Amino acid sequence: MNQTTHPTQVEATWHMLAPFPEPTWELEGVECDGKIYLIGGITNAWGARSGWIPNRMVYAYDPKTDSWTKKAQIPVVVHHMAVTELDGMIYGFGGYRTPEQGPDDWEPVAGAWKYDPAADTWTAIAPLPAARGAAAASVLGGKIYIAGGSHACRRKGDQRAKPAAPHTSSADVFVYDPVTNTYSQAAPMLTARNHHLLETLNGKLYALGGRVGSANAFTFTNKIDLVEEYDPADDTWWPRSRMLAAHGGMMSCIHKDALYVCGGDGLRMIEKYDVKADRWSVAAELPRPQLGATGGCVDGRMYVMTGHVRTATGSEPVADNLAIDLV
Repeated sequence: MNQTTHPTQVEATWHMLAPFPEPTWELEGVECDGKIYLIGGITNAWGARSGWIPNRMVYAYDPKTDSWTKKAQIPVVVHHMAVTELDGMIYGFGGYRTPEQGPDDWEPVAGAWKYDPAADTWTAIAPLPAARGAAAASVLGGKIYIAGGSHACRRKGDQRAKPAAPHTSSADVFVYDPVTNTYSQAAPMLTARNHHLLETLNGKLYALGGRVGSANAFTFTNKIDLVEEYDPADDTWWPRSRMLAAHGGMMSCIHKDALYVCGGDGLRMIEKYDVKADRWSVAAELPRPQLGATGGCVDGRMYVMTGHVRTATGSEPVADNLAIDLV
Protein backbone atom coordinates (compact mmCIF):
# COMPACT_ATOMS: atom_id res chain seq x y z
CA MET A 1 0.00 0.00 0.00
CA ASN A 2 1.36 3.42 -0.91
CA GLN A 3 2.09 5.92 1.81
CA THR A 4 0.22 9.22 2.15
CA THR A 5 2.00 12.14 0.50
CA HIS A 6 2.95 15.28 2.39
CA PRO A 7 0.56 18.22 1.90
CA THR A 8 1.53 20.80 -0.69
CA GLN A 9 0.01 24.29 -0.70
CA VAL A 10 -1.94 24.96 -3.90
CA GLU A 11 -3.20 28.36 -5.05
CA ALA A 12 -6.93 28.43 -5.82
CA THR A 13 -9.28 30.88 -7.51
CA TRP A 14 -12.66 30.93 -5.79
CA HIS A 15 -15.83 32.26 -7.39
CA MET A 16 -18.48 33.89 -5.17
CA LEU A 17 -21.91 32.94 -6.51
CA ALA A 18 -25.56 33.55 -5.59
CA PRO A 19 -25.83 33.10 -1.80
CA PHE A 20 -28.10 30.50 -0.25
CA PRO A 21 -31.50 32.15 0.46
CA GLU A 22 -31.76 31.00 4.10
CA PRO A 23 -28.41 30.85 5.91
CA THR A 24 -28.18 27.50 7.64
CA TRP A 25 -25.95 24.46 8.03
CA GLU A 26 -25.80 20.67 8.12
CA LEU A 27 -27.75 20.36 4.87
CA GLU A 28 -27.22 17.32 2.68
CA GLY A 29 -26.07 18.02 -0.88
CA VAL A 30 -26.77 15.79 -3.87
CA GLU A 31 -26.28 16.28 -7.62
CA CYS A 32 -29.17 15.42 -9.94
CA ASP A 33 -29.66 16.29 -13.62
CA GLY A 34 -27.09 19.09 -13.62
CA LYS A 35 -28.41 20.72 -10.46
CA ILE A 36 -27.40 20.55 -6.81
CA TYR A 37 -30.11 19.88 -4.24
CA LEU A 38 -29.65 20.86 -0.59
CA ILE A 39 -31.86 18.96 1.85
CA GLY A 40 -32.65 19.14 5.57
CA GLY A 41 -30.35 21.16 7.78
CA ILE A 42 -30.33 22.81 11.19
CA THR A 43 -31.46 26.40 11.55
CA ASN A 44 -30.02 27.66 14.82
CA ALA A 45 -26.48 28.73 15.53
CA TRP A 46 -25.14 27.33 18.81
CA GLY A 47 -27.08 24.07 18.77
CA ALA A 48 -25.49 22.17 21.61
CA ARG A 49 -26.30 24.93 24.08
CA SER A 50 -29.69 26.14 22.88
CA GLY A 51 -31.20 22.96 21.41
CA TRP A 52 -30.91 21.59 17.89
CA ILE A 53 -33.71 22.80 15.59
CA PRO A 54 -33.96 20.62 12.45
CA ASN A 55 -35.81 21.99 9.47
CA ARG A 56 -37.38 20.51 6.31
CA MET A 57 -35.63 22.65 3.69
CA VAL A 58 -35.21 21.58 0.08
CA TYR A 59 -33.55 23.92 -2.42
CA ALA A 60 -32.31 23.34 -5.96
CA TYR A 61 -29.34 25.29 -7.31
CA ASP A 62 -28.94 25.68 -11.08
CA PRO A 63 -25.29 26.41 -12.00
CA LYS A 64 -26.32 27.52 -15.49
CA THR A 65 -28.42 30.42 -14.18
CA ASP A 66 -26.69 30.82 -10.79
CA SER A 67 -30.10 30.71 -9.10
CA TRP A 68 -31.91 28.96 -6.25
CA THR A 69 -35.42 27.48 -6.28
CA LYS A 70 -37.28 26.41 -3.16
CA LYS A 71 -38.83 22.94 -3.43
CA ALA A 72 -41.33 20.79 -1.54
CA GLN A 73 -40.25 20.22 2.05
CA ILE A 74 -39.20 16.86 3.48
CA PRO A 75 -42.42 15.23 4.81
CA VAL A 76 -40.89 14.77 8.28
CA VAL A 77 -38.76 17.00 10.48
CA VAL A 78 -35.41 15.28 10.25
CA HIS A 79 -31.77 16.13 9.67
CA HIS A 80 -28.60 14.21 8.76
CA MET A 81 -30.27 11.86 6.30
CA ALA A 82 -28.07 9.70 4.07
CA VAL A 83 -28.81 11.10 0.61
CA THR A 84 -27.96 9.94 -2.92
CA GLU A 85 -29.28 9.98 -6.51
CA LEU A 86 -30.28 7.09 -8.75
CA ASP A 87 -31.92 7.27 -12.19
CA GLY A 88 -33.06 10.85 -11.73
CA MET A 89 -34.57 10.26 -8.29
CA ILE A 90 -33.19 11.42 -4.94
CA TYR A 91 -33.29 9.02 -2.00
CA GLY A 92 -32.99 9.85 1.71
CA PHE A 93 -32.45 7.30 4.48
CA GLY A 94 -32.70 7.66 8.25
CA GLY A 95 -31.49 10.80 9.99
CA TYR A 96 -32.20 12.33 13.37
CA ARG A 97 -35.28 13.82 14.93
CA THR A 98 -35.57 15.98 18.04
CA PRO A 99 -35.86 13.58 20.98
CA GLU A 100 -38.43 13.84 23.73
CA GLN A 101 -35.56 14.35 26.15
CA GLY A 102 -32.67 16.59 25.24
CA PRO A 103 -31.77 18.96 23.77
CA ASP A 104 -28.21 17.79 23.07
CA ASP A 105 -29.17 14.26 22.09
CA TRP A 106 -30.09 13.36 18.49
CA GLU A 107 -32.50 10.45 18.11
CA PRO A 108 -31.97 8.31 14.96
CA VAL A 109 -34.92 7.23 12.82
CA ALA A 110 -35.40 4.47 10.24
CA GLY A 111 -37.70 6.25 7.78
CA ALA A 112 -36.74 6.48 4.09
CA TRP A 113 -38.04 8.61 1.24
CA LYS A 114 -37.83 9.06 -2.52
CA TYR A 115 -37.96 12.53 -4.05
CA ASP A 116 -38.98 13.10 -7.67
CA PRO A 117 -37.42 16.42 -8.81
CA ALA A 118 -39.62 16.67 -11.91
CA ALA A 119 -42.86 16.27 -9.96
CA ASP A 120 -41.46 17.95 -6.82
CA THR A 121 -42.97 15.22 -4.65
CA TRP A 122 -41.81 12.98 -1.80
CA THR A 123 -42.89 9.35 -1.43
CA ALA A 124 -42.25 7.07 1.54
CA ILE A 125 -40.34 3.88 0.76
CA ALA A 126 -39.50 0.87 2.92
CA PRO A 127 -37.75 2.01 6.12
CA LEU A 128 -34.23 0.97 6.99
CA PRO A 129 -33.92 -2.33 8.88
CA ALA A 130 -32.63 -0.29 11.84
CA ALA A 131 -32.66 3.39 12.78
CA ARG A 132 -29.53 5.26 11.74
CA GLY A 133 -28.43 8.88 11.74
CA ALA A 134 -25.47 10.45 9.93
CA ALA A 135 -25.01 7.38 7.73
CA ALA A 136 -23.72 7.72 4.16
CA ALA A 137 -25.23 6.45 0.91
CA SER A 138 -23.93 5.77 -2.60
CA VAL A 139 -25.04 3.85 -5.70
CA LEU A 140 -23.30 0.73 -6.94
CA GLY A 141 -24.63 -1.73 -9.50
CA GLY A 142 -28.11 -0.19 -9.61
CA LYS A 143 -28.59 -0.48 -5.85
CA ILE A 144 -28.10 1.96 -2.99
CA TYR A 145 -25.61 1.15 -0.24
CA ILE A 146 -26.29 2.81 3.12
CA ALA A 147 -23.23 2.46 5.35
CA GLY A 148 -22.57 3.20 9.00
CA GLY A 149 -24.28 5.92 11.00
CA SER A 150 -25.09 5.95 14.69
CA HIS A 151 -27.60 4.40 17.08
CA ALA A 152 -29.45 6.36 19.73
CA CYS A 153 -27.66 7.66 22.80
CA ARG A 154 -28.62 5.25 25.55
CA ARG A 155 -27.05 3.99 28.73
CA LYS A 156 -27.15 0.34 29.73
CA GLY A 157 -30.53 -0.76 31.02
CA ASP A 158 -32.30 2.44 29.93
CA GLN A 159 -34.29 2.60 26.70
CA ARG A 160 -34.67 6.39 26.81
CA ALA A 161 -32.41 8.76 24.93
CA LYS A 162 -29.98 10.61 27.16
CA PRO A 163 -28.83 14.22 26.73
CA ALA A 164 -25.15 14.52 25.81
CA ALA A 165 -24.56 10.76 25.96
CA PRO A 166 -22.13 9.32 23.37
CA HIS A 167 -23.67 7.68 20.31
CA THR A 168 -22.88 4.11 19.30
CA SER A 169 -21.51 4.05 15.75
CA SER A 170 -22.38 1.24 13.33
CA ALA A 171 -20.39 -0.62 10.68
CA ASP A 172 -23.52 -2.13 9.11
CA VAL A 173 -24.11 -1.77 5.38
CA PHE A 174 -27.71 -1.99 4.16
CA VAL A 175 -28.35 -2.44 0.43
CA TYR A 176 -31.60 -1.00 -0.94
CA ASP A 177 -33.10 -2.37 -4.15
CA PRO A 178 -35.41 0.29 -5.67
CA VAL A 179 -37.05 -2.29 -7.95
CA THR A 180 -38.28 -4.53 -5.13
CA ASN A 181 -38.32 -1.85 -2.39
CA THR A 182 -36.42 -4.22 -0.10
CA TYR A 183 -33.11 -4.35 1.76
CA SER A 184 -30.31 -6.87 2.02
CA GLN A 185 -26.98 -6.56 3.81
CA ALA A 186 -23.41 -6.40 2.54
CA ALA A 187 -20.29 -7.09 4.59
CA PRO A 188 -19.90 -4.53 7.39
CA MET A 189 -17.18 -1.91 7.18
CA LEU A 190 -13.97 -2.60 9.06
CA THR A 191 -14.56 0.52 11.15
CA ALA A 192 -17.87 1.64 12.64
CA ARG A 193 -18.35 5.33 11.91
CA ASN A 194 -20.78 8.22 11.40
CA HIS A 195 -20.52 11.60 9.66
CA HIS A 196 -18.32 9.94 7.05
CA LEU A 197 -18.37 9.90 3.25
CA LEU A 198 -19.31 7.11 0.87
CA GLU A 199 -18.39 7.47 -2.80
CA THR A 200 -18.46 5.12 -5.80
CA LEU A 201 -15.64 5.06 -8.33
CA ASN A 202 -14.53 2.42 -10.84
CA GLY A 203 -17.04 -0.12 -9.59
CA LYS A 204 -16.02 0.09 -5.94
CA LEU A 205 -17.17 1.93 -2.82
CA TYR A 206 -14.97 4.17 -0.68
CA ALA A 207 -15.74 4.99 2.96
CA LEU A 208 -13.75 8.01 4.11
CA GLY A 209 -13.14 9.59 7.49
CA GLY A 210 -15.94 10.36 9.91
CA ARG A 211 -16.50 10.09 13.63
CA VAL A 212 -16.52 7.08 15.92
CA GLY A 213 -17.81 8.75 19.09
CA SER A 214 -20.88 10.92 19.29
CA ALA A 215 -22.48 12.21 16.12
CA ASN A 216 -22.80 15.56 17.88
CA ALA A 217 -19.55 17.45 17.27
CA PHE A 218 -19.96 19.38 20.52
CA THR A 219 -19.84 16.32 22.78
CA PHE A 220 -17.95 13.02 22.54
CA THR A 221 -16.52 13.20 19.04
CA ASN A 222 -13.54 11.13 17.92
CA LYS A 223 -12.55 12.00 14.37
CA ILE A 224 -10.77 9.45 12.17
CA ASP A 225 -8.72 9.49 8.96
CA LEU A 226 -9.36 5.87 7.96
CA VAL A 227 -10.25 4.91 4.38
CA GLU A 228 -11.79 1.63 3.25
CA GLU A 229 -12.50 0.26 -0.22
CA TYR A 230 -15.39 -2.15 -0.85
CA ASP A 231 -15.12 -4.70 -3.65
CA PRO A 232 -18.53 -6.15 -4.56
CA ALA A 233 -16.85 -9.06 -6.36
CA ASP A 234 -15.98 -10.70 -3.04
CA ASP A 235 -18.11 -8.62 -0.65
CA THR A 236 -15.01 -7.42 1.20
CA TRP A 237 -13.77 -4.12 2.64
CA TRP A 238 -10.05 -3.37 2.30
CA PRO A 239 -8.02 -0.70 4.18
CA ARG A 240 -6.45 2.00 2.02
CA SER A 241 -4.09 4.92 2.68
CA ARG A 242 -5.19 7.30 5.39
CA MET A 243 -6.48 10.79 4.66
CA LEU A 244 -4.20 13.75 5.35
CA ALA A 245 -6.24 14.70 8.41
CA ALA A 246 -8.85 13.18 10.67
CA HIS A 247 -12.20 14.83 10.12
CA GLY A 248 -15.93 14.20 9.84
CA GLY A 249 -18.86 16.09 8.38
CA MET A 250 -17.06 16.69 5.08
CA MET A 251 -18.42 17.01 1.54
CA SER A 252 -17.02 15.21 -1.49
CA CYS A 253 -17.24 14.81 -5.23
CA ILE A 254 -15.59 12.94 -8.09
CA HIS A 255 -13.66 14.47 -10.98
CA LYS A 256 -11.43 12.70 -13.54
CA ASP A 257 -11.16 9.43 -11.60
CA ALA A 258 -10.18 11.17 -8.36
CA LEU A 259 -12.05 11.77 -5.11
CA TYR A 260 -12.10 15.25 -3.62
CA VAL A 261 -12.85 15.74 0.08
CA CYS A 262 -13.59 19.25 1.28
CA GLY A 263 -13.55 20.79 4.75
CA GLY A 264 -15.24 19.17 7.72
CA ASP A 265 -14.75 19.95 11.41
CA GLY A 266 -13.44 23.41 10.66
CA LEU A 267 -10.66 22.46 8.25
CA ARG A 268 -9.78 24.57 5.20
CA MET A 269 -8.00 21.79 3.36
CA ILE A 270 -9.40 20.17 0.20
CA GLU A 271 -7.87 16.73 -0.27
CA LYS A 272 -7.50 14.83 -3.53
CA TYR A 273 -7.39 11.04 -3.54
CA ASP A 274 -5.83 9.28 -6.52
CA VAL A 275 -7.63 5.95 -6.30
CA LYS A 276 -5.34 4.02 -8.63
CA ALA A 277 -2.16 5.20 -6.90
CA ASP A 278 -3.76 5.07 -3.43
CA ARG A 279 -2.26 8.50 -2.75
CA TRP A 280 -3.54 11.67 -1.07
CA SER A 281 -2.50 15.27 -1.82
CA VAL A 282 -3.78 18.79 -1.17
CA ALA A 283 -5.77 20.21 -4.09
CA ALA A 284 -6.66 23.62 -2.62
CA GLU A 285 -7.83 25.44 0.50
CA LEU A 286 -11.13 27.03 1.42
CA PRO A 287 -11.11 30.81 1.92
CA ARG A 288 -12.02 30.20 5.58
CA PRO A 289 -12.68 27.22 7.85
CA GLN A 290 -16.28 26.00 7.83
CA LEU A 291 -18.30 23.35 9.58
CA GLY A 292 -21.42 21.66 8.29
CA ALA A 293 -21.00 22.85 4.69
CA THR A 294 -22.22 20.86 1.70
CA GLY A 295 -22.38 21.08 -2.10
CA GLY A 296 -21.31 19.01 -5.06
CA CYS A 297 -19.55 18.95 -8.41
CA VAL A 298 -21.07 19.80 -11.81
CA ASP A 299 -19.06 19.91 -15.05
CA GLY A 300 -15.70 19.94 -13.28
CA ARG A 301 -16.60 22.72 -10.85
CA MET A 302 -16.83 22.06 -7.11
CA TYR A 303 -19.45 24.03 -5.19
CA VAL A 304 -19.11 24.56 -1.44
CA MET A 305 -22.36 25.79 0.07
CA THR A 306 -23.75 26.96 3.43
CA GLY A 307 -22.25 25.76 6.72
CA HIS A 308 -21.33 27.75 9.80
CA VAL A 309 -18.26 29.51 11.14
CA ARG A 310 -16.93 29.95 14.65
CA THR A 311 -17.49 33.33 16.27
CA ALA A 312 -16.54 34.89 19.61
CA THR A 313 -19.94 33.91 21.01
CA GLY A 314 -20.20 30.45 19.44
CA SER A 315 -21.21 29.83 15.85
CA GLU A 316 -22.98 31.56 12.96
CA PRO A 317 -24.75 30.01 9.94
CA VAL A 318 -23.59 31.35 6.57
CA ALA A 319 -25.11 31.63 3.10
CA ASP A 320 -21.86 30.90 1.23
CA ASN A 321 -21.94 29.57 -2.31
CA LEU A 322 -18.32 29.22 -3.41
CA ALA A 323 -17.00 27.45 -6.49
CA ILE A 324 -13.60 26.31 -7.70
CA ASP A 325 -12.67 24.71 -11.02
CA LEU A 326 -10.99 21.35 -10.57
CA VAL A 327 -8.07 20.39 -12.80
